[in-house]
Amino acid sequence: MFLGQAGAAFGLLWLGSLTPDLLAQAHAHAQEAAKSGTKSCRFFPPQQAADFEAFSAVIIPTDDTPGAREAGVVHFTDYVLSSIDSDQQSQVKDALKALQEQAAKIAPGATSFAALTSAQQIEVMKAMEKTEAFGILRGFTLTGFLCDPSMGGNKDKAGWKLIGFEDQFYYKPPFGYYDAHYDEGKA
Repeated sequence: MFLGQAGAAFGLLWLGSLTPDLLAQAHAHAQEAAKSGTKSCRFFPPQQAADFEAFSAVIIPTDDTPGAREAGVVHFTDYVLSSIDSDQQSQVKDALKALQEQAAKIAPGATSFAALTSAQQIEVMKAMEKTEAFGILRGFTLTGFLCDPSMGGNKDKAGWKLIGFEDQFYYKPPFGYYDAHYDEGKA
């Protein structure tokens, strides 16, 4: 429960810093990707996209509810890093490099984190759990899972459904006691 609340708070705080123009760009990007039927990445090369998707799927796995893969966490992160927050690109690249290096330590000869078995992936992540690299990748995972769906993640509001968040926050009266009866007298 704490994880869900903390992630939602972080995601909403981050989203509060976005301008209407950036939100419009994100929405247009998500619509274009949906029209084409494929979601290609602008920031992630294919192998890094696969590694990050595998990482995020361990953090929020698919079970009887959709996980990070189904919620489109990798597409959210790719969009943010390529369009909105490019200042974090080098940190994410370094974090993915650290993930790959740890994967090679756990499974010598491993070509990627995504290619490891589930048990090996968990072992790699446990070894990195207290590192900045792990925190960066986990932060993007949680934010992508709980973000506004117009940003390319939280597909079908999977994250919001999981934590019980009701999508009722934009311009839906009543806003407070002063307009609690705003619709009285309307026919």
